[in-house]
Order: sequence, then structure tokens, then C-alpha cells
Amino acid sequence: MKVKYQITLVFTVLIGLLVLINISYFWNILNPIFYRDIINKNASKYKIDPLLVAAIIQVESKYLPKAQSPVGAIGLMQIMPVTGSEIAAKLKINNFQPRDLYIPEINIEIGFYYLSELRKEYGDDLVAILASYNAGRTNVKAWKAGSAKLEINQIPFKETRKFTKSVLTTYGYLRAMQNIKQMLTLKI
Repeated sequence: MKVKYQITLVFTVLIGLLVLINISYFWNILNPIFYRDIINKNASKYKIDPLLVAAIIQVESKYLPKAQSPVGAIGLMQIMPVTGSEIAAKLKINNFQPRDLYIPEINIEIGFYYLSELRKEYGDDLVAILASYNAGRTNVKAWKAGSAKLEINQIPFKETRKFTKSVLTTYGYLRAMQNIKQMLTLKI
């Protein structure tokens, strides 16, 4: 119990200092979102919560633009080259090459576009959207099997279950930090 009290006290003092100091630097430590301008621009364009995309980027690549998965997904949002090429054609990105997925502006826009397509298909079923982002639409359609919403425990792939849980947890944390910051009337 003593350790829990000490942690609560330290957190309370830290929040108090942030209120007194009112410096965005400390909020960026508690709420690290890189590529904020690119994310916000696309969030506005595609009407998707920027914090959701920040959570996906954190889980997928830890904000490393040169990240590449063992299966070949590339960049911040871990886009597969085939998916990237298909979406780049729809977005009319001239002379697109898979290596362009290492460019944050291109990778993030393609990721937003893909999420917007998944949202059209699954509505507000965030578990289905995230599972589909990770494992593909065909798998998610089979997993839903007539259910109104996909539940995490319906996802048979361990990696996709872990990805979905991690994104939802990170998203919840980012939203909580934003709410605290807004309650303390600090600028985002």
C-alpha cells in the first residue's frame, strides 16, 4: 500500500508541476506523438481521430519511419507494398514505388486512406477495423460470421489479438492524457 501511495503522490506532484510550469515539453514526454502535423492534416481530411492513428503508429513501428516487418510491411504504419501500390494509384501518387512507404507523409496518408476504407466497411466497430488493418478483410469477415461487432476473443490469430489490444490500450492512454491536458487548460 505504501508503494501505491508513493506512486500516486509522485504522479500528483508531477501533474501539479505541469500546471504551474505550463510547458508543452513535459506533455510531450507524457504524450509522445511524433509527426503530429502530418497526422493532424490527414485526420482532418479523412475524419479519423488523430490519436487512433498515433496509437497505431506507436504499436506498429514505435515511430520509426524505416521500420520493416518480417513479412514485408513498411514504414510508420506498416503498410504492405501491394496495399501501398493500390492505394497510391487511387490517391494519384505519381511514380509510386514501395520504397516510398518509408516517407512519413506518404505512409501516413496511405494508412489514413486505408483506415477510412475499413471504417466505411465496419462502421464504428473499432475492433473489426483494427483486426482487419492487421490481418486483412477476408479474415475479419470470417471471424465476424454474422456478429454485429467483432469481439477481441473472436480473433483466432494471437498476433492480431495482441495488436488490437495494444492499439486500444495505447489509444486509451493517449485520450486520457489529452483529457487531462484539456482539463488543465493547456494547449495541445
